[in-house]
Amino acid sequence: MPVGDFVVANDLINVLKSKHAANAYKKMVIYMEACESGSMFEGLLPDDINIYVTTASNANESSWGCYCPGDPTYPPPPEFDTCLGDSYSVLWMEDSDKRDRTSETLQKQYETVREKTLDWETKGSHVMQYGNTSFTNDFLVTYIGATGVSSESTSAYSSSASPKKFVHQRDAALHYHINKLRNAPVGSKERMEANKRLTEEIAQRVHVDNSVKAIGDHLFGEEHSTSLITSVRPAGQSLVDDWDCFKNYIKIYENYCGALSTYGRKHTRAFANICNAGVSEEKMVKAASLACP
Repeated sequence: MPVGDFVVANDLINVLKSKHAANAYKKMVIYMEACESGSMFEGLLPDDINIYVTTASNANESSWGCYCPGDPTYPPPPEFDTCLGDSYSVLWMEDSDKRDRTSETLQKQYETVREKTLDWETKGSHVMQYGNTSFTNDFLVTYIGATGVSSESTSAYSSSASPKKFVHQRDAALHYHINKLRNAPVGSKERMEANKRLTEEIAQRVHVDNSVKAIGDHLFGEEHSTSLITSVRPAGQSLVDDWDCFKNYIKIYENYCGALSTYGRKHTRAFANICNAGVSEEKMVKAASLACP
């Protein structure tokens, strides 16, 4: 199923369809936290297989890390150099802890979390719904069980307790390496290693940005490349028409240019657009070989 080390949308949908055909569940609720998480379901998830999905973002935007080093309100403990949560996940889980799950519906939670995720300190994303929304008036207890209502004093729903620093998820690794370097003693072996890791992370990011751009330039010309490989399809359409082409072209890229990495996955839309443009495999191989000789 995976390409590299990530799952491709149509493979996930096919598994869900097969589970429905096998009567493996009655109703299913999925919360998905990921950058561009809407692209896993947009134009793909049927509304007649009793699956309801809510995602951290739409099909073309990042989600955000929170409780990050440097946050003036809620920094992580000093031994942690990375963000401890994701805005959408934090908000829906804290909502589930704060509310009475026997009386709050899926729809009410979606509306609450959507509003807070979009507006949280202006670092927000669009929480989305997909699939069968006919049972969103069901109570949370049906799907995630019941629990006592926790104190609001420790909840991020309290304005005085809200995080103030947010990190673009595609920059999470960069943020981690910067903090490792910042916190390492001057002149220490630890600092030398942290500097090496940060340099490698920056170099990898530059490499993947440049190599994807070069492939686009070879295929479409420098004048039109950027607009073609970054274009976003209208709402309701899946990321790509030919998923086999999509997976194959990512493999071709990785064969010539190396692994995409977490940061590089932001460019998967480029490979989808190359497929949607009808570029032949022969041309893709040639462009990748020229971009990464």
